[in-house]
Amino acid sequence: MNEEKEAAERQFVEAYHLPEGMPRHEALERAARAADALDHLPLAVSCRIALIRSAYDLGRYDLMLAPFAWCGTAEQRDPTAFDEWELHSYDWAHKWIVSGLIADPRFTLEQIGSFVDQLAERYQRLGYSMQPVHGVRADLAAHVGDDEAYREHFAKYLAMDRGPMSDCEACVIEEQAGHLIRQGRHAEAVAHAEHQLAQDTGCATQPQGILTTLTPAFVALGDVDRAREAHVVAYRLVRDDLVGGYLDDHLEFCATSGNVRRGVELLRGHLHRVHHSTSPSRAMHFAAGAALLLSRVSPDEEFAVPRDGRTTVLSAPELRELLEAQALEIAARFDLRNGSDAVSTRIRATLAAPDTVPVPLAVPVASTAPVAPPVDEEPVEVADPVELARQLCDAFDQGEFILGMRLLRSLPEDLDPLLPESLGALVAARRAIAGGHVRPKEEVLAELDAAVERLVACGEHDLANRFRARGAGLRAEEGGSAESTAIARTCLAEADVTGTPYTRVLTRLLLADLLADADETDEHGALTAEALDLARAEAPGLVARARCDRAQYLATTGQLDEAHAEVVDLLSDAPSASVRFDALRLLLKIQTVRGDEEAVRTAAEFVGAFRTPRGPWTAETHRQRVASIERLGLEAEHLAELRDAVSAGHEVGVPDDVAKACYALAGGYLKAGRFVEAAEALEEAVRVIEGGEVDPDVIVPVRYRLGQVCARLDETEAARRHLEVALGLVPADEPWRRAMVLDVLAGVLRRLDLPLEAASAYQGAAAAWQEVDEPAEAAGSLVEAAAALPNEESAECATTLTEAERLLPSVDDPDHRTHLTARIAAIRAFLHIQAGEHAAAIEQNGIAEELAAQLGDLDWQTFLVVRGARFLLDSGDPTNAEAEARRAGTLITDETPPQILGDTANVLEEALRNQSKPTSSDPLLRALTTRLEA
Repeated sequence: MNEEKEAAERQFVEAYHLPEGMPRHEALERAARAADALDHLPLAVSCRIALIRSAYDLGRYDLMLAPFAWCGTAEQRDPTAFDEWELHSYDWAHKWIVSGLIADPRFTLEQIGSFVDQLAERYQRLGYSMQPVHGVRADLAAHVGDDEAYREHFAKYLAMDRGPMSDCEACVIEEQAGHLIRQGRHAEAVAHAEHQLAQDTGCATQPQGILTTLTPAFVALGDVDRAREAHVVAYRLVRDDLVGGYLDDHLEFCATSGNVRRGVELLRGHLHRVHHSTSPSRAMHFAAGAALLLSRVSPDEEFAVPRDGRTTVLSAPELRELLEAQALEIAARFDLRNGSDAVSTRIRATLAAPDTVPVPLAVPVASTAPVAPPVDEEPVEVADPVELARQLCDAFDQGEFILGMRLLRSLPEDLDPLLPESLGALVAARRAIAGGHVRPKEEVLAELDAAVERLVACGEHDLANRFRARGAGLRAEEGGSAESTAIARTCLAEADVTGTPYTRVLTRLLLADLLADADETDEHGALTAEALDLARAEAPGLVARARCDRAQYLATTGQLDEAHAEVVDLLSDAPSASVRFDALRLLLKIQTVRGDEEAVRTAAEFVGAFRTPRGPWTAETHRQRVASIERLGLEAEHLAELRDAVSAGHEVGVPDDVAKACYALAGGYLKAGRFVEAAEALEEAVRVIEGGEVDPDVIVPVRYRLGQVCARLDETEAARRHLEVALGLVPADEPWRRAMVLDVLAGVLRRLDLPLEAASAYQGAAAAWQEVDEPAEAAGSLVEAAAALPNEESAECATTLTEAERLLPSVDDPDHRTHLTARIAAIRAFLHIQAGEHAAAIEQNGIAEELAAQLGDLDWQTFLVVRGARFLLDSGDPTNAEAEARRAGTLITDETPPQILGDTANVLEEALRNQSKPTSSDPLLRALTTRLEA
């Protein structure tokens, strides 16, 4: 071969291995022209076959036509220029061409029909199953609206056996299920296709294809749980596919199932399709699905639509109008080509699709639309603002804060100046305290101080003192406990001199709360006891409050049984809303700490009792339920409650609560084996984290768990990104957490084929484990570091193994110690064989095998026996290599992985050949070959 042809072949190889995209396609075109210029027909064929596949991957059937036609001419010129795989690919591409012609109205029905006939003739001549042909004819008939032909060919497509030119089994089932759904046969479609979901086909379009197809069937059958699961899993697999199909189906699902926000998120990632879809058919279906979604989007929503390097910002109505017109215009072109109105009819049906039964998401997302208040949150109708103000102040004083909040929200703030001065000051104080959780503390405290001064000016010194004491609690959140405690002590002293019994009890309880936060246990206990005695003697309205605070003290000091008895008795007396709130919260905490699953019932009562009106208390009820569910380890059993907590956090606007609830929800999905939904929950937490202030102690666990889940889903780049973010946020004084993140990150880096980076991460993890005196974990990380190092780093590998070995005596678990010893021996065996030290390699491999046998790990033992046989063969000892291969054969079971079966067969066959022994008649070799071929 001359140098020019060799250069042309190198050019093709370089182009072939470029990343998928138009630059690769153009490079393949240049390689094809170079092959043509040299009349290098076999290379030119390879270039055209690669171009056909490239066009398919790009979704550009128009780019497929020229190389396909060229292949037809080349086949007539010299069929031997195609190797077996290229001929198979060319035969397969005939189906793609038909699909491309149907999807473009520029091609006439006569042209399409002629090519379908050509496809049928070719497949029949070559002895292929005609199933794909009937599938194509059914697609064409459905497209043009020929129901009779559609039914005929669909029946044959459904009944006929698959063949070499049929799509993979999963794709065929997807197509068949789609046809059944189009006929309204939803239950049949599900029954026909659902078994395939358990199979791993290796197909790039599965399982998302079947799941997308079945989603509307699940909805039609009212099976919302399976509809949600199907959408969630498929959505994750299609959301980043910039050219593929299925997108419009998910846009329509989101639009009609009550998941508009999710649909908008999906649409924003694909706005390039507005002007740059890969075919007229895909442009039409995308436009229809997106227009349907936009019909349910707020007019204020805006979209940045790219076109030819420029971006135009369109409102939702403007983009909807553009897309709807686009969909109908393309549909009209198809109808003109087809001589029917079938395509326009389908597109108009999509544009007018009604809402289905709502399908709740696996993870609730924040809504931008205003939330209508529940019926029982309607404002209270009281005509007289003075009477309304008196009622709300009485409600708060009596501990009925729910009623007080409803009354306060019903009193417009602009009416406050019409109130008597003392009453107006009280309302102002209540407004300030009510805003303490949602407004800046400085603002709230300034308003409260002003209200207190107004009360003083009115001569209401006792009331002023109460609110000054309440303000001390707010100041503790802002300025620390010392200042607030000093204020509370002053208030108590004043109450004891001039205050009413109510204020004397209240100031004791407020000061006790502050002391509890400062761990001043003795004084805390004394004050709650004093408050309870005083309430019983002089302020009976505060007895329940004092009992509740006393129970809190008992729980804080570890007297759980006494606290439990007190709070249960207290709740039996129908206390005020305020006392009931604190009592239920305390009961829930006690039951949770004691591991009592009755906590679940208490949590449900707690959440239900304070569901409305919405406020910080709503968030607190869900917050406590999430914490209880997590501590009891019941996340998988209470997914619905955790989803409710996410929704409540979004609605009330507490980012920390949303992130924590998403983290717990993900834990439940993980326990249930629902990894995609776990990832979605954690990604929602990340969105919240990135959009608001969230406690750093929440961020690291979220990112760490998301990295683990992404790794589990083979989303290795995403896993690396999340783990690296987590690692950067781990405090320097938390080596145990750094070790955990580094171990998982190292595994991800190894899968990304970054061996040096992986080994470095494992070594960092080992160092961190040693900081917290975890020798077993450190030794494990060092062994993984040694295994990750590339072959050329043998010296570093040996050093790392020695370091790991030094830690083995400190590993308490004997099985774990044995496992690590075996791993070290196995890796050393590999190092020796690399160095050509066969005897040392065989010795270390034997040690590893013996230890694997002790552990009862049969597959690993078999692998090591086969590897030992390979070492013997490489050392020039085929006789003992054969013996070891046969010994491996005695260890093989029905569950032995195919890789070990293949390795055993290869070593045995080579050993036999090296001894000039027959191979075809060897019973073990034949048995292994039969299993591998099955």
